[in-house]
Amino acid sequence: MIRVLARQVAIAVVALCALTVRPVAAQSLPDLPIEDLLTLDAGRVFGASERSQPVTEAPTSVSFITAEDIERFGYRTLADILNGVRGMYVSDDRNFSLLGARGFGKPGDYNSRILLLVNGHRVNDNVFGQAEIGAEFGLDPATFERVEIIRGPASSLYGDSAFFGVVNVITKTGSNIDGTSVTYQTGSYGTQMIRGTVGHRLSDKVDFAVSSTVEQSDGVERLYFPAFDTPATNNGVAVGLDGQKFGQHYGRLKVGAFTFTGSYGARKKYVPTASFTTIFNEQIDKEQTNDRHGMADLEYDRTVGETRVALRGSYDRFTYDGYYPFPGEAFGITKYVGHDSVVGARWTASARLTRRLPMHQVMTFGGEVIDNIRQTQTSQFEPSLVGPFTADRSSVQRAVFVQDELKVGRHVIFNGGLRYDGYQTFDRVTPRTALILMPSPHQSFKYLYGRAFRAPSAYERHEFYFGGEVNNLRPESIDTHEFVWERYTGDWLRTSVSGYRYNADNLITLTGSSDPAAFLGVTYVNEGQVSAKGLELEAQMRLWRRIEAHMSYALQEATDRTTGRPLTNSPRQMLKGRATAPLFGKGSSLGIEVLGIGSRETIAGNRVDAATTVDVTAIKPLGRSFELVGNLRNLFDVDYAIPGGSQWVQDTIPQNRRTFRVGVRIKVH
Repeated sequence: MIRVLARQVAIAVVALCALTVRPVAAQSLPDLPIEDLLTLDAGRVFGASERSQPVTEAPTSVSFITAEDIERFGYRTLADILNGVRGMYVSDDRNFSLLGARGFGKPGDYNSRILLLVNGHRVNDNVFGQAEIGAEFGLDPATFERVEIIRGPASSLYGDSAFFGVVNVITKTGSNIDGTSVTYQTGSYGTQMIRGTVGHRLSDKVDFAVSSTVEQSDGVERLYFPAFDTPATNNGVAVGLDGQKFGQHYGRLKVGAFTFTGSYGARKKYVPTASFTTIFNEQIDKEQTNDRHGMADLEYDRTVGETRVALRGSYDRFTYDGYYPFPGEAFGITKYVGHDSVVGARWTASARLTRRLPMHQVMTFGGEVIDNIRQTQTSQFEPSLVGPFTADRSSVQRAVFVQDELKVGRHVIFNGGLRYDGYQTFDRVTPRTALILMPSPHQSFKYLYGRAFRAPSAYERHEFYFGGEVNNLRPESIDTHEFVWERYTGDWLRTSVSGYRYNADNLITLTGSSDPAAFLGVTYVNEGQVSAKGLELEAQMRLWRRIEAHMSYALQEATDRTTGRPLTNSPRQMLKGRATAPLFGKGSSLGIEVLGIGSRETIAGNRVDAATTVDVTAIKPLGRSFELVGNLRNLFDVDYAIPGGSQWVQDTIPQNRRTFRVGVRIKVH
């Protein structure tokens, strides 16, 4: 019955998308710098070429999520946002949110094959290479003005980790916020959240924004795992071990051509899954992870004559502490606690020059230096059975790149790029090319080719954990061919069709170690090979009386070339839809999102069932200063799970059932 209702909601969204309305006259959008881009709707993209350009001219396939989308659908994390995006899917292992893209979503893997940017600044950490997208990210989506999802390899522009795509988060300015607001929300599992935001444009040259969010949740009180269903392990029930608390703080100041962006986030998460063979349902020394991210970024961006100059300097710091209670019978004790500590810090300096040349040509030159001043990993135990052991690394990366766009007449664009990345033990040259045919300014046919790489992370090269074999690791690589059709019909309809094929080689894979010095008895090697092909469809509509709708469909097939088998955690199909309508008067909205994901294979060779979930968000203003918000996730209380990884005993991890949030926002203009 639940699935029938979910299908009915999905059919309703499809029907809404099929409505015929009178289109609004098309608008021509001029070339603008990024600060002016923020005032426009999603007709342009910055992260595809590190300059503002129309989507139809960008050498990639792009999707957008706007601030209005984030508010109307009640998104609380970047993971929520990306889970609704064409061709992407998120797995919550009850510790971290793991992102799958184009059929590749290895269970328990770090998000190191997606590059995460904030206003064009890299935020993947320099130890795991991870793009953290859940509450651990450190930025509240309420501070996002827009999220650009840029598909396909982009190492020719960004280097490491731009493997399957780039996610560029563009944050709000003071003029976007234009006032002061305080928000309070409460909800399921004892959730409590409070947020304060201030933003103003003080003059043509001065603009500031500040926001802080604090949230805590008890999590699911009782979680049942059949793999632990014995009397000695509380019959498989983990009690009170799913909670978390976090703080997210953001500031942005623009003075003339200078823009400073700073953020700091800290999260503590209790882990109920007994990962890495820890003690199940341990109530005293609970398994937990603590993540902290800090960023300080200063950019100078202005036009000098015919050249746009962008200079950037930044500092990033990431720390992680994990506490793992293990059974200690082998050492004659009841238990011992492992403590993993990580400190990653880096300085980055970069420069970019963009200049229009004769013959309708745009050239971009750039370079960057990344000084990883700390890549420290420490393992110790209480009581002190062995160790502590510390791997204290540092490294320097250097890169230069060039991008060229050449327009031939009014209907043909050639785009090419090349980047050199130099590491201490290897180097890489990565290309990207595009041929774009434009029958009109609002329609394009694209052929895209790109190569990308992912460098071995400092964690994967940890000799104490994995032995000396990891010194032989080399970068992963991917080659992607893609055909894209995109069309804007006035400002009421955007459609996109994308077909792709890729081969990924030298994938870094965990396997048994022949080195007796490997503490964990396993190691990383370059042996994975994957081939995939897929088709993605997308339609975005602005309809009559502020009704908006969005639909996407992905058909994909990703195969391990060594075994010939489909990849684990790789759904064959995904169907997604969302729609909003102003049903409660001026300024109000009702948002419905339907997420359908196909069945997936687990590591043990079993399958998790296909699942369709429905989320509903309602917003109702009360006068000029007050606003009520209500949100229901998994409206029909669907019982579903995701495949687990090799670090768990259990083959699947259950996901949240129906949850709710209600809140109020007070705004002062």
